[in-house]
Amino acid sequence: MSGALQEGSLAADLIRRHAGGGVRRIAESAGLTIMDGDGSYLIDERGTRYLDFVTGYGVAALGHRHPRWVCAVTEQLEMLCTSPFHNPQLAAYLGKLADVLPPGLDRTALFSGGAEAVETALRLAQLASGRPGILAFNDAFHGKTAGVRFAGGALATERQRLGISWLRTADFPACTDHSALEYETCSESATLLWDQLAQRDDLHDVGAVLVEPLLGTAGNIPPKGGFLPELREVCDERGWLLVFDESQTGFGRTGHKFAYQLFDVRPDVIVMGKAMGAGFPLSGVAAAEELWTAAGLDRPSSTSSSYGGNPLACAAGLAVLDVLDEPRFLGNVRTIGQILSRGLDRLALRSRCVSRPRGAGLMLGFELLNPDTGGPADDEARAKILRRCHERGLLIAADVPRVRLSPPLTLSQQEAQQFLGILEEVLV
Repeated sequence: MSGALQEGSLAADLIRRHAGGGVRRIAESAGLTIMDGDGSYLIDERGTRYLDFVTGYGVAALGHRHPRWVCAVTEQLEMLCTSPFHNPQLAAYLGKLADVLPPGLDRTALFSGGAEAVETALRLAQLASGRPGILAFNDAFHGKTAGVRFAGGALATERQRLGISWLRTADFPACTDHSALEYETCSESATLLWDQLAQRDDLHDVGAVLVEPLLGTAGNIPPKGGFLPELREVCDERGWLLVFDESQTGFGRTGHKFAYQLFDVRPDVIVMGKAMGAGFPLSGVAAAEELWTAAGLDRPSSTSSSYGGNPLACAAGLAVLDVLDEPRFLGNVRTIGQILSRGLDRLALRSRCVSRPRGAGLMLGFELLNPDTGGPADDEARAKILRRCHERGLLIAADVPRVRLSPPLTLSQQEAQQFLGILEEVLV
């Protein structure tokens, strides 16, 4: 074990020394070096097991080393990993993906990263609509590339210096009155948003709206229940294309294969990522054939990517869809989500540190408060909470005041109760 300890410490030191662009905040907050994964758990250099409620921010949706996923990837590794030529893995994956997407959105371009997919979706929308303007929402996150890194209202100084002229932003109409248990009954209108948009004179060149159905990075925050159906109507009235960024909500996270099903709203374009490959880099953009044609992106190699749609990624993606199709899988996501939601509601009543439990399915979150002031917990308080969680075997993204919970979709009832027990010990 001493060798493992040395290896872990060396790894952290080397990362700090050589990583460009800053090391990951959560890695520094945790102070751990992870060596292995097993189901719902991660294992550090000491052999300590931690219940993983981060899952790479939803990437490891099937947990770690899911047997169906491992088998699919291993078998493909022994055959073909990459090729720009037609291959049966790509054919099978595109066909199966078309079956789970909204009717008509059956043409998908595949990539390896989420931001690349979002950039392609915006390019598609701008070319197809003939208008460059994109309306996005504050507190959203769509990536860190040139076209989208300002789409959530962040990086104000950098945006003033380098921001792109065609991006518009508006406030996201968050639901603040319903916990996850009650959320499906929420029917609040986004009246204030529509009033604000009606008074704006900078939307004349807008051709599309980019929206996360639930804000992921901001803290797994759902919108007012009427927002997305109303947004669909507004887009139809104004001739705007509706782009759903389902990078975090897709592939079972909300208890449905995609969040558009939760809201019964059909987007014009869907961006996919994160859980799409369950650990293997895979992302995509789906739209109708006529939209790709209208944009002039239906010609050979219009959106081709060196890594996009490679056989190994397709094998991983097929394994994810196979698991999603298991008879009780999505039902279990909803059941475990209800168990966790009830526990979070009880915790919010008992703890002065917890407020606004929220979410849908296994996309949950809450506010972490300073019990003395009622304001957001400060750095010192969050560090203490993280340390106490780690001591009890829990990894949680509580290094920010808006906590998001993204456990494996394969989480068991026993593991859900373990999580709630640890949180109660730490926060009550």
